[in-house]
Amino acid sequence: MRVLLLVGAIALAAACTDEGAGPTDPSQATATPADQQAQVASAGPQATNAEINWDAARADFAKRPADQQNATVQAAGQEGPAPVPMLLPSGIVQTQSDRPVPPVVTKDGYFATYHLAKYDAIVNGSQRSYAAAGQAQGNKEEMKFTPGEASAQLSFSRYGADYLIEFECREADGADSCITEPEAKEFADSLFVAQTR
Repeated sequence: MRVLLLVGAIALAAACTDEGAGPTDPSQATATPADQQAQVASAGPQATNAEINWDAARADFAKRPADQQNATVQAAGQEGPAPVPMLLPSGIVQTQSDRPVPPVVTKDGYFATYHLAKYDAIVNGSQRSYAAAGQAQGNKEEMKFTPGEASAQLSFSRYGADYLIEFECREADGADSCITEPEAKEFADSLFVAQTR
């Protein structure tokens, strides 16, 4: 039995030293730093923390709608205000059963959910910024509407933070999307600064 194990080990060692096998194989060589950087770059856009313009956010907070002047935002999650200006929609009438969940503060932003007649709207704000290759920083403030199957998204930047509104249709089998681009932009235009630092 020992002889068979010894013969097997010798055969395995010989196979590993053949050309094209083992550590002498160029395809098994360690990646160079340039290769590693290329792999990281191809993994997706790099995230950076945004520089928030708190002065502009505070100025807009002072101009919030009259019906929101005395309202305070009760948020769940981390203690303290969100790390980005909290934008919430104005003028949404909800029934008792559709009462919104309080906004949830996370380590890099917040999200708030609203249940409306045709769709649920989830407003997300984040200080983490993801720039796509070749995307100019100035273009981020322009609203970008992306329709989906029984959903849509509207993304934009404000005060240096990135915002995303997700619209999830209540009727998944409807003939048309539950929201159009003008309706999504109207919802976004209703957002006001509800909380700042």
